Amino acid sequence: MPARLKPLIRHGPTRRKKASGPLTDSRRRLLRAMDLLEANLGQPQWDGPKDALEILVLTILSQNTNDRNALAAYQNLVRKFPAGPARPDSLPRNAEGQLDKVKLRLSDAARAVAPPRWEDVASLPADELARVIRVAGLPGSKAASILALLHWLQERGGYRLEEQIGKLGIEQAMAEMTRIKGIGIKTAAVTLIEAMGADLCPVDTHVHRIINRLGIVQTKADRDRTFAMLREMIPAGRAYALHHNLLTFGRTICLARAPQCDKCPLAKLCPSCGKA
Repeated sequence: MPARLKPLIRHGPTRRKKASGPLTDSRRRLLRAMDLLEANLGQPQWDGPKDALEILVLTILSQNTNDRNALAAYQNLVRKFPAGPARPDSLPRNAEGQLDKVKLRLSDAARAVAPPRWEDVASLPADELARVIRVAGLPGSKAASILALLHWLQERGGYRLEEQIGKLGIEQAMAEMTRIKGIGIKTAAVTLIEAMGADLCPVDTHVHRIINRLGIVQTKADRDRTFAMLREMIPAGRAYALHHNLLTFGRTICLARAPQCDKCPLAKLCPSCGKA
């Protein structure tokens, strides 16, 4: 899921540390997992405000596709409706020159890629916008969501989503955004943590998979329920670090297929170890 385009700021020394054994209480298991992830990966820190509308549109584009396709669709918008001069390409790349799928984090595209001119995008017919963003998949539904979002902002006087969030507050802003078809709880939460530093842990496929494998929740396919239950369990001020550490962990160790349990620092804590 989308996050940022440059390496996270991580505080604290990292060290190899492993779980010593299981814990029966799910909240204690979560807290121990958080401590172990921070010991091994560091503690990700929010690096300041970003353009909320850019992040939200990128996150809509990333739904049911990979970050590279979402970024390509966004860049199509920028090329067709430039708001200013192009910015230098600062996207992370691997040794072969391809976009690095582990390091690629979309929320920082607000700094790495110039935005489109939102007035022009908002005036497009839905089918034309769908053609521009087709590479991201589900172009019809994503175009409808983006246009509904832009029209919602138009009615409120402009395209500064962070101003609306500031007026509404985190809870009401999430409620308002999720009334727009195609903007779910995860999409809204990603926008709020990356643009505003909200103390939330959005639940994408990695977070949902790992939290269920750890037996902290038993929510099957219901990611929104995972989000609600986690929110009650995470100590104040630690949700951002947990979200980003779970993303990294899910992309490198606790993979969807063939998780690397032999390398996992949570193995002795995890009831799913060797069973996935």
